[in-house]
Amino acid sequence: MLELRIEDRLYFQSEVLKSEKGITHCFSSSFGGLSDGCVKGLNLGFRVGDDAEKVYGNYRLVAGDMGFPFERITAGRQTHSRNIRVITEEDAGKGVSRESEFCDIDGLVTNVEKLPLVVYYADCVPILLSDEDAGVIGAVHSGWRGTVAEISANAVRIMAEQFGAKPSRIKAAIGPSIGPCCFETGSEVACQFEEALVKEHKNGKFLVDLWTANKNILMSCGLAEENIDVLKLCTICNSNRLYSYRTHKEATGRMGAFISLNKGGK
Repeated sequence: MLELRIEDRLYFQSEVLKSEKGITHCFSSSFGGLSDGCVKGLNLGFRVGDDAEKVYGNYRLVAGDMGFPFERITAGRQTHSRNIRVITEEDAGKGVSRESEFCDIDGLVTNVEKLPLVVYYADCVPILLSDEDAGVIGAVHSGWRGTVAEISANAVRIMAEQFGAKPSRIKAAIGPSIGPCCFETGSEVACQFEEALVKEHKNGKFLVDLWTANKNILMSCGLAEENIDVLKLCTICNSNRLYSYRTHKEATGRMGAFISLNKGGK
């Protein structure tokens, strides 16, 4: 995992994806930014009680730091589904600088250059995907429901079927999110995961490893283990620099996982 500091802002990058010279990517933190109050920092969520102009300003900061065209950053309205949308040139900017957005979409795939994709999160698992040779990228929001529904496999399938990506060539980064140390849940959720991913915890609760679950899903699609980078940065253990819904409940912001096809990278 690489840390990138620009002024008072902090980003995380995957060494595996960093080797892809044709893309730019990052996972944001809560450091820096224009937001204040309970969402203080670099909040990228429009539905957490923040001033919209401050959220736009935060996106502009990320865009400037990463070399993204702000007006082309594209997002969906996430609902913990397994739905993936292919983003075209006509979609550029939807969900951020343009009011129109895609509802019930938790994953984005595109082959359009300089069209940054973003998924936002605060404990759920963000996954970035790239096949540089095929010229296609993806961004996925995978909470426990999305993990059970194998949304990342759906993204890989679309990248392969529609854009000629080869799973053996795809590189992936599993970003900051709730770790196996802290994802405590009841039996009704734990029973939906393989036994090897679940540990008994106190008071009849269980700990579930979403990082390994998503890594296993990607490997089952044909991704090589060495091409999957798990950043192993828990949002709860690092809630001093990452937004965490479980830590702060509804009174917290959202981070963004960004990826863009950008010849030459950054």
